[in-house]
Amino acid sequence: MHPMRTVFLFVTLGAAIAVAAQGQFPPLPDKAPGPHVGLDAPVHAGSASFTFGAPVVGTSYFYWYDIESGAHIIDGDGSDALTTHPSDMTDLSYRHASWHRTQMEDMIDAGIDFLMPVFWGVPGQYEGWSFAGLGPLVEAHRALETEGKRPPFIGMFFDTSILSHNAYGSSGEPYHADLATDFGRRWFYTAIRDFFSLIPPEMWARVDGKPIIFLYAGSFAKAQTPEEFQDVRAWFRQDFGCNPFIVKMRDWQGEADAQYQWGGAIELMLDEHVAGLGPGYDHSAVAGRDPRVVDREFGWRYANHWLRLLRMSVESRPWMVHVETWNEWHEGTDVAASREYGRLYIMLTKVFSDMWRAKQLLKPVGPFVEAGSVAWEQGVANGISIRLSDGDGVWRENEAGGRKAVVSQENPETPNSRYLYFDVDDGFSLTLNGGAALVEVTYWDTGCEAFALEYDSTDPESGPVSGSFRDGGSKTLGQTGVWQTAVFEIDECRFGNRSNGGDFRLAVRGGAQELAVCKVTVLRK
Repeated sequence: MHPMRTVFLFVTLGAAIAVAAQGQFPPLPDKAPGPHVGLDAPVHAGSASFTFGAPVVGTSYFYWYDIESGAHIIDGDGSDALTTHPSDMTDLSYRHASWHRTQMEDMIDAGIDFLMPVFWGVPGQYEGWSFAGLGPLVEAHRALETEGKRPPFIGMFFDTSILSHNAYGSSGEPYHADLATDFGRRWFYTAIRDFFSLIPPEMWARVDGKPIIFLYAGSFAKAQTPEEFQDVRAWFRQDFGCNPFIVKMRDWQGEADAQYQWGGAIELMLDEHVAGLGPGYDHSAVAGRDPRVVDREFGWRYANHWLRLLRMSVESRPWMVHVETWNEWHEGTDVAASREYGRLYIMLTKVFSDMWRAKQLLKPVGPFVEAGSVAWEQGVANGISIRLSDGDGVWRENEAGGRKAVVSQENPETPNSRYLYFDVDDGFSLTLNGGAALVEVTYWDTGCEAFALEYDSTDPESGPVSGSFRDGGSKTLGQTGVWQTAVFEIDECRFGNRSNGGDFRLAVRGGAQELAVCKVTVLRK
């Protein structure tokens, strides 16, 4: 270890102890649980690495299951904790290298390039499953390599729910990590340090030499700061001799290397560099949740996510795919071998991942591929559909001036805001491919003060959430009580379903916040 690094550790440890004492929490452990720390840059010379921009496929890997104790398999009341079930549960345990090996062999068959253990490791609590399961994973990985096989490289999926849900306090109370403080940022980083200390660097999944870290939601932090990732990178360089490749969810502050969004199992999630996709969703086995099922459609939902990606131009599509998930059997988002679906999703993933890495381009299909316009009128979809009431897009049907319409309504998500969401046919959207369009909205000229168009754009800098809510202009109502038509000119249209699952929305403002719409048309320019 370099003398400068030793000084750094003593100084930072002292600061951490002082801050922790003020908050009645234990000091952070100065020593990592694994041996792979205190590394220098030469250690990484010649390490295998993916290249930024080259197609690659990864998946989040849940390893908290244990058949011996029943953890994450049987609920406390003795009921089944799984919605879907692994094909063979004989050795299902994070403690067993044999189980990890089976999963990685199946990942090889599926064409997965890297896996990301979903890590829930609280600093200093090294007896937990998150730490105990990584040794057997590494053992299985090494055995496969010794046999000449090529198991997926290992990145980190940081389950950031531990930033608020933990038992870090001296009496088991939770510590709510405040990333606006030095101690909070060190606490956050310590979990990252501890994970990589347990994974040999030759097994790390890297992009341009940087080990991959996917961060779950930033909302679990008590507070954030735009500088938080700067500290993480500096401390990572001190401990490991290289920078990390940070992939953040959209709600994180700070500059990351890439961005993604959780929820790909429900609908295709597109960001500039990362696409998230999965087979469907069903958390029926999870106690205490309102029922929600997004049907797998016998594999069609998963296939259609891939097909939409492969129909995007190679230049405009993301280059990294996050398969969500390999084996989250509680929520039924798994593509691993299962009793319910056999190896169907392994085979599908292999077919599509091979096409993905080969940069294959499929032609858009459907009746609107070459259409000059698409429309939704009086409840009838003709290339545009209105999104079903969900989240903040709540509406009711009504009639005004002899025409059928939908009217924006109050919603539980944003009580002071109301929206109407619309989805454009994929064939039309894909051939539009970043081009310009006219959006015509026929509305009842009373009920609110104004409405604005917000749409999904190809320019990540053009609006909130990487351009998925770009400002397309607004219209002030004249309160005439007759049908009027507003025309919006927009360009760089992605229409990739990134506006909360839609392609664009009408944001209702002022007055009674009731906007009645009977017709919406999109025309190519």
